[in-house]
Amino acid sequence: MTLPPELHALLEQIDACERDAERLVASLDEPALNQPTPTGGWSPAQCITHLTLMNDFYLRGWPETVDAARARGGTSFIGLRPTPFGRWFARWMEPPAKMKTKAIARATPPPTIPRAGLVEAYKASHDGYRVLVEAAAHVDVNRIVRPNAIIPPVKMRLATVLLIIPAHDRRHMWQAERAARHGAHRSS
Repeated sequence: MTLPPELHALLEQIDACERDAERLVASLDEPALNQPTPTGGWSPAQCITHLTLMNDFYLRGWPETVDAARARGGTSFIGLRPTPFGRWFARWMEPPAKMKTKAIARATPPPTIPRAGLVEAYKASHDGYRVLVEAAAHVDVNRIVRPNAIIPPVKMRLATVLLIIPAHDRRHMWQAERAARHGAHRSS
């Protein structure tokens, strides 16, 4: 089955983030990859690891929720229409970061991360997202809701989650590239 254009675009966005990560990691040696900014900002490796951790966290419970919706039947994809708050949240995730926020403990990366396997783990964190996007072609993503991964009392539409993950990835890839440029300027 061919994916609707909106869903296909989401997969293209994830592919672009993965290419950015590959390019960035290939351009840095391990010390530069783990060099935090002088102001205490994350290193490029920490940014990528944070994404790996958050992608896994954001996706928890969604495959089962979508499977249950598909089993009930009677719906299909009719476009991505998050709530006004969901739309705002997805836009807020986009780079450049408008406000610094503290990561949840489960998604806070360690201070040093080995280069080996960094990009592979990041790419693997998108496997579940890709499956979810493909499953979304068979459900109304605007009617499927579950508790927010970070603030459980807040319900989130699947449409919002599908938009947030690529936006969050772009945000931290932007941060990783800035950290890498800053490190390169410091050493020259």
